[in-house]
Order: sequence, then structure tokens, then C-alpha cells
Amino acid sequence: MTEDKSQEFINRDFIYAIVGATNNQEKYGYKVLVDLKQKGYKVVPINPKYQEVAGLICYPALVSLDERPDVVVLVLGEANALKIVQNCIDSALNKLWFQPGSEYDEAVSLAKSAGLDIITGKCIMEETDKTT
Repeated sequence: MTEDKSQEFINRDFIYAIVGATNNQEKYGYKVLVDLKQKGYKVVPINPKYQEVAGLICYPALVSLDERPDVVVLVLGEANALKIVQNCIDSALNKLWFQPGSEYDEAVSLAKSAGLDIITGKCIMEETDKTT
């Protein structure tokens, strides 16, 4: 990663779509969602397996959202990562945060080649701790 752009992705007015949100409290899809929510960020869980996560309405896909997210946070397995990056490209969602563990080479390469603004190698929970 060249410059540190993570602070451009952190803004209390932003909407964060947490793709891979889950009710499993052991997984980062839950930890990231709850952490950002508790810090006062507007978060929207995305996972077709759930109708609700951590007390929030959970949407099956990015295209289902009523409001356009400013940042898409990926906390998911490799099987879905490419599809989600392609959805972001198709929907002109250009800020993607690949949480550690979700930084799959093909998905990151696709995002880079499409010219998306991406963050890799940093945990959004740690980066938002620096601004709260």
C-alpha cells in the first residue's frame, strides 16, 4: 500500500455497508458492525442469510439498500469477495475497505483495475479508534 488513505474513509456522516455481517459474535462480521455502531457510525449489515443483525435490519445485497453507502466494508469469504467487488463496480460504489482476512488477491486486483479507492492491511476498528 502506498499512502495511508484510511482517514479519507472515516467520517461520522458516512454510511458503512458491512458485507458479511453476522449474528455470530465470534466472527468479525459481527465485531466490526457492533464496534462501529457503538462508536456512533451509521452501519448497515449486508448478508442474505439474515433479516436482522445486532438489532439492525439486514439487507440481502448492496442493491437492496435504501441509501447509498459511502464505504463498503468487506468481512467475508473468498467465494463472495469477487462478486461483491463486481457489484461495487456496477453500482459505482468506489470506496472499499478490505478487512484483514478478506483481502483476496483476485478481488483486490479487480478493485484496483477498476480504479476503486481501497484500503487493505488495516482494521477499520483500529483506525476508527484513532479518531474517537
